[in-house]
Amino acid sequence: MRKLIAAALAATMPLAPATAATCWKQTAVEAAQIRDFEMMLMVSALRCRATGNNFLASYNRLIREKRDALTQVNDELREHFRSAAGPLGALGAYDNYVTSLANVYGAGAEGLACRDLQSITDAANALPPTRSALLELADAAGISPHLSGARCDVVVAVAGKTQKSDDIADNEPMKVASRGPAD
Repeated sequence: MRKLIAAALAATMPLAPATAATCWKQTAVEAAQIRDFEMMLMVSALRCRATGNNFLASYNRLIREKRDALTQVNDELREHFRSAAGPLGALGAYDNYVTSLANVYGAGAEGLACRDLQSITDAANALPPTRSALLELADAAGISPHLSGARCDVVVAVAGKTQKSDDIADNEPMKVASRGPAD
């Protein structure tokens, strides 16, 4: 059984990182996390305005006061999509990505009520207007970016004999390797 599992893993796992043009570099991953966070707040602010927790004005303040950091994040994302989809496909790829984020939050943010999202927006407004402050809050809020591909900094490999799957010993451990960011 272990031989079969090792053979299946060897056949399906990449032995090298995804190409630089298609994978997500750490800077783009962080930008996606902040954009995801901001999109959650935007969609929620619109959705919650008919409730007793209307925080649309607070969200709009966040956008005004953090505009430079949010513009930087969007520029980093556009650069990622320019690398991944080329100059002609970049805008469409970026637009599709942002639309898919909005759709994720259309029915609400999982586990968060409007009052929770209002508190998160208020916390964001209390932060300095920097990318790093927004990233820290997005991380504290448990935002995992929705990525449209693999991360550049993860390499998975199966160690062992490569002649035939039958040559892999039943007691030979599988090894997983990773390396730092490919920025």
